[in-house]
Amino acid sequence: MSKSKLKTRTITGVLYCIVFVSSLILGELSSSLFFLVVMLLAVKEFYTIVQNEKIKPQFYLGMLISLSLFISSFLYFKSFELSKISFAISCFLVLLVFILELFRKESVNYNNIGLTLMGVIYISVPMSLTFFLSHNEANQYDYMLLLSVFILIWMSDVGGYLAGVNFGKHKLLERISPKKSWEGVAGGFILCIISSVILSNFFTKLDLTEWIILGIIICISSVIGDLIESMIKRTAKVKDSGTILPGHGGILDRFDSALLVIPIVYIYIILIS
Repeated sequence: MSKSKLKTRTITGVLYCIVFVSSLILGELSSSLFFLVVMLLAVKEFYTIVQNEKIKPQFYLGMLISLSLFISSFLYFKSFELSKISFAISCFLVLLVFILELFRKESVNYNNIGLTLMGVIYISVPMSLTFFLSHNEANQYDYMLLLSVFILIWMSDVGGYLAGVNFGKHKLLERISPKKSWEGVAGGFILCIISSVILSNFFTKLDLTEWIILGIIICISSVIGDLIESMIKRTAKVKDSGTILPGHGGILDRFDSALLVIPIVYIYIILIS
């Protein structure tokens, strides 16, 4: 990577971290708006890269289902009755995907249905689950756990990049991501576990053992999440999901790891609670 590209990537990364952390600290509304924008942009990128002459996902309906799910999760902590209504609307919209496909001008194609719903499952469900990681047992807004999860994702990425660049020789899954190496995975794993131990001293919601397990889960999930997006891009024959983040590509390129990490961390927290 050239110095100019590295500089651009670093500046973008720093600005992204500032905006992200600020949105969490400022409160529930700013945090919700941040993840809402991220979700809609990511869904848009996904539908854009997977569509071609033969496959046409139901772009606007997929976005509407995503929005409905996100609102349902938000309302869960504000008004349970309204959240049930919103979730019912989401279910109806999912069924509508199948119905509308019958009446589209394009020839009926189950790939259209599959990819429309895949965008919702792959992106919108994890983004909607951020509410459940940013509220405590009393349903009050508490960003510490969610912030910690992203810090560990970032540490896994940084450790993986540094170890991969300097020591990477053995390819992890070359047919999907030629640059990833086992040495990079090891570097990310080590830095992620060290960071987990450090975080355990500041955020005592989990004990040390639970933090270490969380770090292991996040490191493994982060790598797999990255590979899943690489698989999607390779299938679609694109290098980046978009261009909105200079030096990083698109929103999906920035949040690919989190899309798998968030649901798995949610399951882990439920199991140990």
